Amino acid sequence: MKEYQTSHSNQLPPEADTDQIERVRRACKWDKIRLGSSAQGNLAYWKIGIETLRKAVREHIEMGRKVFRKFDPTDNTKLLESNLQANVTLFENKDIYVEMILTEGVFVILNAHEHTTVQRLPQ
Repeated sequence: MKEYQTSHSNQLPPEADTDQIERVRRACKWDKIRLGSSAQGNLAYWKIGIETLRKAVREHIEMGRKVFRKFDPTDNTKLLESNLQANVTLFENKDIYVEMILTEGVFVILNAHEHTTVQRLPQ
């Protein structure tokens, strides 16, 4: 099997459920996003604002593209409860890895960076 950017896993993780995906979409739409450390540094590097990342994630979801659960990096037989991931098109010819962390409140934390493996999650 191909190795995807899924923390030690050699298999494709299951897709996120519709409620989790809708929560991320709403957070992006309502500006309830907080940036994780990888996103903070990379937005400056990519010369974009948080709005561009929010829009890219929201459009990814609205176009019906895939959002996956994330394996626990310490035990690839378990899934993390609040972490999702996707291969998101940021702009033309630029796909990035995005991790979405659901918090107890309405906010969602986005981490975003260049892909670190050759095999990317399917869109």
